[in-house]
Amino acid sequence: MRSRDSARAQTTLAGLAVALVLVTAVTVGAVAAADRALAGATGDSLEQQRAERAAEALLTDSPITWSDNGSDAVDLTLANDTNATVLAAAVPPLRDAAFRVRLDGRTVAERGDPSGGATVSRGAVAVTRRSVRGSINLSAETNTTLTGRTNRTRLDVDPAPNTTVQTIRVGNRVVLHRPAGIEGRRVVGVPSRSDPVIRVETAGSEPSGSVDVSATAFDSSVVRIEVTVDA
Repeated sequence: MRSRDSARAQTTLAGLAVALVLVTAVTVGAVAAADRALAGATGDSLEQQRAERAAEALLTDSPITWSDNGSDAVDLTLANDTNATVLAAAVPPLRDAAFRVRLDGRTVAERGDPSGGATVSRGAVAVTRRSVRGSINLSAETNTTLTGRTNRTRLDVDPAPNTTVQTIRVGNRVVLHRPAGIEGRRVVGVPSRSDPVIRVETAGSEPSGSVDVSATAFDSSVVRIEVTVDA
């Protein structure tokens, strides 16, 4: 009796396993069929849709984008350092497909041969980064100007023993204030603008010492990104 029950149980399990395989196959087939139906309904190929989604992702949230106060831009330094493996891992529409990504006609990443695929082109804002520096000799001046747009400034405040640096401004905004004195290295966020002017206010009739200023500046330009996907 037990052997018959055991045989029946094994037969039932085997049947269940076959059913699960069939359900999985049908589900995968249904999803693929739905994708094809969607492509047909919209008049676009799957490759066209994937290329469009990839272009959107590359310009909004990817290893080649830089964000400033909610605005996204292509970082040309990051774009120069990227590769197809990095982009495919970060941008789902590029996975398991041959693709090519170009900026202003220059290929920055390519995998496989996407020559038979669909291509999407988008205009975008791009930024390049560079280091800028300035210095204030407290015995001769009270301000310096950095050339370029930035959102963070590094300050090295080194007053002489007879000098108290009380306030530091960027433009008209007070970024540091301490009546007892400001010294040492400080990093401050500043409004994202071009050519920020750093001003120092001191106590004493004959101030001396220095304030060195450095930052990473961002220069903007317009580029065209081109994405080809062959799925």
